[in-house]
Amino acid sequence: MLMELRSISHNYQSGTPFAQCALQDINLSVQEKEFLVIAGAEGSGKTTLLLIMAGLIKPDQGQVYYQQQPLPRQGIHPHFGVVFQHPEQQMFELTVGEEIAFGPINRGTKGEELQSDIAKALTAVGLEPALYQHRRIKDLSSGEKRRVALASILVMAPRVLIMDEPLVGLDYSGRRQLIRYLVELNRHQGITVIMVTHEIRPVYPYCSRIIQLSQGKMVRSIKPEQSTAIAGIDHTEEIELPLHVKLLHRLRQANPALPASTRTAQEAAAIIAHWKQGEGGCH
Repeated sequence: MLMELRSISHNYQSGTPFAQCALQDINLSVQEKEFLVIAGAEGSGKTTLLLIMAGLIKPDQGQVYYQQQPLPRQGIHPHFGVVFQHPEQQMFELTVGEEIAFGPINRGTKGEELQSDIAKALTAVGLEPALYQHRRIKDLSSGEKRRVALASILVMAPRVLIMDEPLVGLDYSGRRQLIRYLVELNRHQGITVIMVTHEIRPVYPYCSRIIQLSQGKMVRSIKPEQSTAIAGIDHTEEIELPLHVKLLHRLRQANPALPASTRTAQEAAAIIAHWKQGEGGCH
């Protein structure tokens, strides 16, 4: 087990008339090399949970453990890389190259090695180093800022990548490219990915689990290859599961032997076609 959250609860403005419960008794384990997605409607507590997992907020109750040790009382664990929902919150240099170089320089990297690391990080997020390294941050689009923010974290080679809504602001091509790279990091480099997103469909084929929050509580854990029925699937509009998962759920009413979910629509189509052929052979 890589991370464990034990009985996490958190309130905002505690002790005031404006007190608001953000999280209630969250218990969650994260395995090494997992691709975990945290989903839920606005106000469900997902960003608060992410910030607590990153060590940026200390919960009112409970404890977060990383490799069986409590997270540091202050700051982010050195093994963690955090990408915020709004990239401008973590950018303070003038140019793209300077932004990405900040971490490696403080780690002692310099010269050709530094330039190589910057180029690799930019290439990884789909930005041509020669075109972007000297561009000013303020001249970037929101999608470009998001990629640069991710590059500035990836250049530090984190073991756990924690991301808040990384797909926002990216077009279809940008989302595909980013997800493809995250899958590469997760599967081939062994980086654990923890992501908050409301866009479930693009990441559904690749994630290991989806944790759904509702009103500060963990209400559901879904696996893309789930064989048993997904409880309350008719009430999961908050996270908008892929259409093929909803279709399989309905078809299970006619044939409970069908799986409750598959990672892709193509897999679901093959299963449905095989079932229909079997039905036809019985007439």
